[in-house]
Amino acid sequence: MYSQYISVLIFIFSSLLSNCNVNSQRLKESMYENIDGSYACFRRLNGTHQFGCTSARSGNVGVVHIIENQSDVDWLVKDALAPPYVAVVQPAMFSKSLLLSLQTSEKVNGVAVINNGFVERPESFTHEDSCPNRYSGLSLRLGQTCGIQEQSVWNPSGTSILLMDWKFPIFYVTDQSQIDHLYNCYRKHNVVTHPADQLDRALCALELRSHMFASGNSKKCIQRNSYKTLFSQMSFCDPLGGRNVWQTLLPRSTKKEFSLRTEKQMDSNGSIAVLAARMDSNSMFDGLVPASVGAVTSIVTLIATAELLQKMISQSDSYENNVLFLLLSGESYDYIGSSRIVYDMKQGIFPVIPDPSVAQPPPIGLHHIGPFIELSQLSRPKPGESLHVHRLNASTETNKLISNLQRYGKHWDILFKDLPPSKNLPPASLQTFLAEKPDIPGIILTEHPMQYTNRYYHSVFDDINNLNFKYANGSQVPDDSIQSFLTNLTNTLANSLFEHVSGKPYPGAALADPALVDELLYCYLEQSNCSLFQSAGNSISPAKPLSYYVGVSHVPTPVPVLSGSALALLTGSPTSYNETYCHNNVSTDQVYQYIWASSKWNDSASPKVCLQTTMNFSAAVSPAFVIEGYDMTSGQYSTWTESVWPELTAKLFIKPSFRQEVMTLSLGITVLVLSFAGVLFIKVRKEILFSPGLPST
Repeated sequence: MYSQYISVLIFIFSSLLSNCNVNSQRLKESMYENIDGSYACFRRLNGTHQFGCTSARSGNVGVVHIIENQSDVDWLVKDALAPPYVAVVQPAMFSKSLLLSLQTSEKVNGVAVINNGFVERPESFTHEDSCPNRYSGLSLRLGQTCGIQEQSVWNPSGTSILLMDWKFPIFYVTDQSQIDHLYNCYRKHNVVTHPADQLDRALCALELRSHMFASGNSKKCIQRNSYKTLFSQMSFCDPLGGRNVWQTLLPRSTKKEFSLRTEKQMDSNGSIAVLAARMDSNSMFDGLVPASVGAVTSIVTLIATAELLQKMISQSDSYENNVLFLLLSGESYDYIGSSRIVYDMKQGIFPVIPDPSVAQPPPIGLHHIGPFIELSQLSRPKPGESLHVHRLNASTETNKLISNLQRYGKHWDILFKDLPPSKNLPPASLQTFLAEKPDIPGIILTEHPMQYTNRYYHSVFDDINNLNFKYANGSQVPDDSIQSFLTNLTNTLANSLFEHVSGKPYPGAALADPALVDELLYCYLEQSNCSLFQSAGNSISPAKPLSYYVGVSHVPTPVPVLSGSALALLTGSPTSYNETYCHNNVSTDQVYQYIWASSKWNDSASPKVCLQTTMNFSAAVSPAFVIEGYDMTSGQYSTWTESVWPELTAKLFIKPSFRQEVMTLSLGITVLVLSFAGVLFIKVRKEILFSPGLPST
């Protein structure tokens, strides 16, 4: 009998709780409005410091204050009486000095940068160091060279905001409707004649939530990762990293039956030319990392050069030299990808760990590397201007490489200016190789001479507009376009590298395809679900520009995967295998990879074919996280990690007035006191209030 009553009571209580939960959720949704199209600043760490932004665990709340000029800043810092605030600024006002003044005022709980795509771009917007990667690369061997003199800095507009620790969250909002709503809410509720008036009214406010689990430095954070609770092991941070893409022009194998090359052709010293480019960039905000000049133009040129060289080379001919194509990840963070390749070369395990029982590419060492060409920050020079050639040393091999580029460049209207050898090389992956072997005949091709002309380096504005790219979509590519320039550069590079491989000029008529360059730029800059990437067997959704942030080592990012598959599609050899057998057996063959792809790069609906390719991936994780007991403060290898976070959200709501909050608090305290008094009164008089009734007769 009693059990039935108890069951009924439990059911009623559960129903009430469920109903309360639903109602509270509906109430919360009606009170808060999510700010869609927002991107958050997050925390990164190295072996000694922490950088970036964080919020309180429950988020930071502040009254919205829109800053459009210096007087708005002065009002907020000196006169505002209803703190804390969230400062809302446009990109032109977003600066290091502004952030420092807001942080020292102790009135600001967060910052929201708004950009609807129609505001005028600032003259410069780069929050990287003025000397990117200043403590790595050649600095480890030759000492610091960048920044010794004012004119020697590479990124003169750099503010170093990325390399500072901010005590409040910073968000970037791009959705037009949300920005309009934010402005309307501010004008309706927050605009007052006198600062004290804000105390008497409900105010428009923002809640910014970007709490970071990691703190201190990478060493402390990695140690905390090893702590285990009774039920789970919690992660506080993860090493930055990803995957490098590599490919050789000619197959290399320890087993003769897997390679057309003879014993004579097996990699003598200096026989392997390298064409390299980085795949990553950086910005303050998670998920919003474009790289049009910073990386995309170099990636596209490398892939187009590999495709053209594959057409120029006859696989049945014998060649004593080879070309290694490298697309590197994590170069923005002390050269993660290139330092791992150099480390593996020194260990004798690049590109794969040797196994005599398997057909695989033989190890490549630093002594095998001959001409080294790195593509960095390529954009179309002004008429009559040159690309600039940077190098560490003057040597016979380097002079020959530059001479070949200049000779072929004249034919394709590409000028190369050979700058004097200098220890102050621009930030580039080549520095990592030169730090270990300074006599590598390496050069860096850039659009800039001594300082970056890219005013939006490592920022949200290094996008398609920064490159002035217009998709031709099958139409004729204009002669004065970035596509035409990169096509001509591809022809120049391919002819120069062919001469290294064969020892003689190219006698054929193969040329780079401007339509291919146009499509590659479109894929990397505008639509990642383009026809070419789909032809390579990739399924990408939704259609949006790619983000070029390196990410963390255990989570694959799309750029290396798409770049590798594009290389395989454009350079692979068709086989007779069907889809079922279109894969390699790693236990017997590590020379080739196989992909099931469309037979035409510009038609994803064309018949499928199994392609054999030498394209492959290698780890782009810093040796600091591989070497047991590595000293995180030594500075030899990159020690960058990224904090783990639970969520990144921005919400708009109406905050009660200060007096209403005081009244609500006072009423709550009064009810609490009366409740305790009532309970105490009942407890003291329980004999009287709950005396037993008269006995029944």
